[in-house]
Amino acid sequence: MMTQQRYSVRRINLAPLAKFGCVLGGLAMFLPGLLCAVAGVQVIGVLRIFFEEWQAQQLELMGLPIEFDFIELLGLETIQRLLTQLDDQRLLVGLLIVLGSIIGGGLLIASTIMLLGWAYNLLAALTGGLEVELRQ
Repeated sequence: MMTQQRYSVRRINLAPLAKFGCVLGGLAMFLPGLLCAVAGVQVIGVLRIFFEEWQAQQLELMGLPIEFDFIELLGLETIQRLLTQLDDQRLLVGLLIVLGSIIGGGLLIASTIMLLGWAYNLLAALTGGLEVELRQ
């Protein structure tokens, strides 16, 4: 003989939701983080080459060659040094971008799922919650 019992879900614990959201967000952001890391490292390399080519330019004025250091003229030495350091540490920069994406995605999804759980708990307190019917 089968019996049916009704249960109502009046509250959802937020801590397991946060753990699940963090893992889900981290896994979901791994591939986008990897793509951003590859693109970011490439952009840093291109900017470094661009700045190095800009550093020593030669112009001819009335037949006289004049050398200009546009990086120094524009006060961009600090940015050039930073780009050089980042480009020299490509692997570390790439890993940090991937790690930041994973952590950021995990925190974002965890907080979103926790917010939804909190909203459910609030609605369940007002309405009695979701009713589930189980058979034995």
